Formats: sequence, structure tokens, C-alpha cells
Amino acid sequence: MNDLLKGAAIAAVVLIVLIAVNVFCNMNGLNLESVSSGTISAVCAMLLFRGLTKKDKIGE
Repeated sequence: MNDLLKGAAIAAVVLIVLIAVNVFCNMNGLNLESVSSGTISAVCAMLLFRGLTKKDKIGE
């Protein structure tokens, strides 16, 4: 259950950052592709989750 909460928190943070980047780019007239943005956000979330759970498992 602990890993599920960490994963949800990481996904929420990554999505909030992505929304902020999209808003900033749209205000400046740049349009980002949703497919590449979604893929990058998913990869970032997986790497962050893996890094956080790896440190927990070493300490056990």
C-alpha cells in the first residue's frame, strides 16, 4: 500500500509540472505535442518511483 501511495504522489507531481510547462508554453505561443509530452511524463514518473523504492529496499 505504501508503494501505491508513493506512485500516486509521484504521478500527481509529474502531471502538475507538465501542466505548468504546457501553460507556460501556450502563453508564449508554443504548442507541445501531447504524445511526446505524455511519454516523457510517464518515463519520468517511472524513474522517480524506481529511485524512491530502490532506496527503501536497500535500507531494509
